[in-house]
Amino acid sequence: MEQIEIDGSLGEGGGQIIRSSVALSSIFKKPIKIMHIRAKRKEPGLRPQHLQSVLAAAKLCSARIEGATVGSTQIEFIPGELLKSFKEPIDTGTAGSVSLIAQSIIPISLFGGITLDTVIIGGTEVPNSPTVDYVEKVVLPIYRKLGAKIEFEVQQRGYYPKGGGILKLRCSRTSRSEPVVMERSANIRPTTAVFSCSRMLPRHVGLRQVESAREVLRRQGIESITSVESEGKSLSAGSSILIYDVSDNCFVGSSALGERGKPSERVGEEAAKNFCKEREYSPNADSHLADMLVTLLCCVKGSSAFTTSRITDHFTTNAEVAKKITGCEIDFRKDGALWQISIKSSSEKPN
Repeated sequence: MEQIEIDGSLGEGGGQIIRSSVALSSIFKKPIKIMHIRAKRKEPGLRPQHLQSVLAAAKLCSARIEGATVGSTQIEFIPGELLKSFKEPIDTGTAGSVSLIAQSIIPISLFGGITLDTVIIGGTEVPNSPTVDYVEKVVLPIYRKLGAKIEFEVQQRGYYPKGGGILKLRCSRTSRSEPVVMERSANIRPTTAVFSCSRMLPRHVGLRQVESAREVLRRQGIESITSVESEGKSLSAGSSILIYDVSDNCFVGSSALGERGKPSERVGEEAAKNFCKEREYSPNADSHLADMLVTLLCCVKGSSAFTTSRITDHFTTNAEVAKKITGCEIDFRKDGALWQISIKSSSEKPN
C-alpha cells in the first residue's frame, strides 16, 4: 500500500498531528510518514510524551516504525495486525500528559476491537493539555456514546513539573458505533466545578478557586453550581479546577491550573471565564473537544453533525490529517453565533 505523507509542521504544527496520525494509521491500516515533526516549536521533534504515544500505538497494531526516538523530526509508521488486548504499562518518564496518550490509544481500542487494561504514568495536570478531570467528565461520555465501555481511575495525581501521576485505564467496545447527530443544546443545566489540590497544599487553596469561579458564574446568571473535591497523593504540590456542563447534547468544559505565584482566585476566575465563553451560545461541544471529535467521528460509518463555539487551529489541522488518511469529508460553516460541523466517513471505514 502506498505510504501517506503527513507534514508535521501543518497548521499549529504540534503533537496532535502525531497522535491523530498514528491512531488513524493503526485503525485504517495505512502506512504513513510524518515529516517536519514540530518544526515550528522551540524544541523540534518528538518529545517523550509524543514518543510514548507512537510506541503505544505501534504495539497495539504490531507496527514497524523508523525514526522513533526523542528529538526525531521524521518517522515512518507501518501498521500490521491489531492485537486483541493490550496490558503493558506506558511510562512517559516525565510529566508528559497521560491524557494525551489516552487520547491516542482509546480510538484504536474503540475502532480496532482491542481490549485495553493498562496504566499510564506521567502528568495528570500539564500546561497546554487537557486535565484528567476534563477527560473523565467531558470526553469519556462521548466515547461511551460511541459504544465504548471505559473505566478511568486516577490512582495518583501528577502535577507539573515532576509528574508521576498514575492513570488506570480499561477500555473495550460493547456495541457498534452509530453516527453522532446532536440536537441544539439547551442552556438550562446545572454546572459542576471539580477541584483537585495536592495534600502538600492547604485545602483552602482549592476552595478559594471554587469560590472565585462561583462569583464569575453568578455574574453570568449561572446560579446552580455544584462543587466536587477530587484529592489524592502526588509527588509534588499542585492544583487544578474544571468547570463543566454535560448532557446528551452538550459537552462543555474548561480547566485551569494552579502554579507558583498565581493567586487561587485567578485560577478559578480563568476557568470560569473561559467556560462562560464556550457555553454562551449553547454549543454541543466546546472548541477543544471539537478537534478530538474529528479523529473519532471520521471512523464512524455515516454522517455526524454537531456545533461548537469556535474553530481552532487544532481543529483545522486535525481535519486535514483525517481527510488525508481516511478520505472522509469534513465541512464547517458559521451558523449564527455557532459553527456547524459535519463529518462524513469514507467507504474505507475498517469496521
